[in-house]
Amino acid sequence: MPEVSTSSFRRYENFIVIAMFFTYGFVMMDRLSIVYLFPFIAPALKLTDTQIGLSVSILSVCWAVSSWVFSSVSDLFNAKKKFLIFVVLVFSVASFSTGLAATFGTLMLARGLMGAAEGPVVTLAQAAVIADSSPKRRGFNMGFVQSSTALLGAVVAPLLVVAIAQASSWRYSFYILTVPGILIALILMKYMKEPVLTGMASEHVHARPKLSDYKKAFQHRNIWLGMIISIGFMSWLFAFTTFAPTFLVEVDKISPSLVSLIMSAMGLGSFIWGLLLPYLSDRFGRKPIMIIFGLIAALAPIVLAVLHTTPWILMIVAFFLAVAQGYAPVFMAIIPSESVPRAFVATAMSIIVFVGEIFGGTAVPTIAGTLADRLSPVAPLWMAAAGSFLVFLVSFGLKETSPLKLSRVAAKSKLQDTSLPTV
Repeated sequence: MPEVSTSSFRRYENFIVIAMFFTYGFVMMDRLSIVYLFPFIAPALKLTDTQIGLSVSILSVCWAVSSWVFSSVSDLFNAKKKFLIFVVLVFSVASFSTGLAATFGTLMLARGLMGAAEGPVVTLAQAAVIADSSPKRRGFNMGFVQSSTALLGAVVAPLLVVAIAQASSWRYSFYILTVPGILIALILMKYMKEPVLTGMASEHVHARPKLSDYKKAFQHRNIWLGMIISIGFMSWLFAFTTFAPTFLVEVDKISPSLVSLIMSAMGLGSFIWGLLLPYLSDRFGRKPIMIIFGLIAALAPIVLAVLHTTPWILMIVAFFLAVAQGYAPVFMAIIPSESVPRAFVATAMSIIVFVGEIFGGTAVPTIAGTLADRLSPVAPLWMAAAGSFLVFLVSFGLKETSPLKLSRVAAKSKLQDTSLPTV
């Protein structure tokens, strides 16, 4: 019987990891598709660089607030499945409404609705993975889920939506993106179990946390440092991904179709790094991965800003320097999940996302767009580099949480203690 129970747990573990991979991935397809379509949308709606930045910022601020609010409520009411299915359905509707936008104002309204719906998906999906992951696979599972940002959001999305836009209209890209979200919601409705985040997953304990316990999500220094790291990462992500396609089209005179190939190459690199870095963090520690690759990621926008060469060389460079999406799940999901009580992991992750989205995802695109209009189109790329450099600096203060590394350190310390001569 124990073997049957273990086999059943592993089957569901694999199911929930794959289901959350596609859930999170389709969310990021919806969110990031607009940056690949700006070369089509901007002329159609007569958008300035400042307005492009604002349309990204409005989604970020709504994403941040809803992530914190809904994730905290889902922790307190222990009802993550219901919240997740509801928001997946709403963001599908919001994607369709983006395609209907006829003015800058209606575009802002549609993106705001999308941000409000998509915000909690990241933390709720990762909370579901944490609940049903075996300890030795925790880092890999969470990294695998978040790597969908790269594979679906940065590899598939630019190729798909640009091809649709060139064949018909950019509006149809958003209409088609509505379908996967609805299908995912139906699958979760039928097969997903309510995540168990009190005790061990195999115990099936569904105790509701007390409101007075809520403060426990903020009592570890990793959560506060994670907020600062999130600002740096979000600055890198949105300054880079929002303005890099337009920069390549306008400054380097590369066609939109070739730009989509460059961004897809970067997305493929992000996917591979997104699988590799969380796995390496299981073995070598979360902190070293954050320090080393925080610095490497800062090079990507700098190289793009100064290396005016052929699209094929840019594809190769983008592939190898796309490491930021690899360290993202480490600080955003893995470290907080190992730093606070399990009942409040969604809250801990959401506050890190909240701060990053408000300052890095909301303020930075608008500031970057304004600087691109008034100073130089290269300004957003230097802002992106500064963001990941901030990640590099702050990561020195993180407290290690990797179970495997901590157990090795403890075993080594115990061995040294027992080897000391007694007096």
